[in-house]
Amino acid sequence: MRRVPHSWREAYELALIESDPNKLIGRIEYALNALERRYSQWGTHPGTPAELAAIQKSISALERLMKQKQLGRLGAVLSIAKGPRRQLESQLHSSSGLWF
Repeated sequence: MRRVPHSWREAYELALIESDPNKLIGRIEYALNALERRYSQWGTHPGTPAELAAIQKSISALERLMKQKQLGRLGAVLSIAKGPRRQLESQLHSSSGLWF
């Protein structure tokens, strides 16, 4: 199986270390978009259960970061990110027997 580059990891890490509140929203949005792009590739380039766990933890960490920083306008972005995550979890659960 061909290894898929995981640019979502870099985007996620950049969001976590961003100290400028004016840039933080953009970093979080970029990270969520990268996670969504990875989800869209899952059918043709499936990942491992470890990657899925890392994606879930990343989304949860971004959710906590938004709540801590009280980034209210990102609520719409967050709800978009939850949709693909639930679809991915459902798809993987039905095909691999994993529980979330």
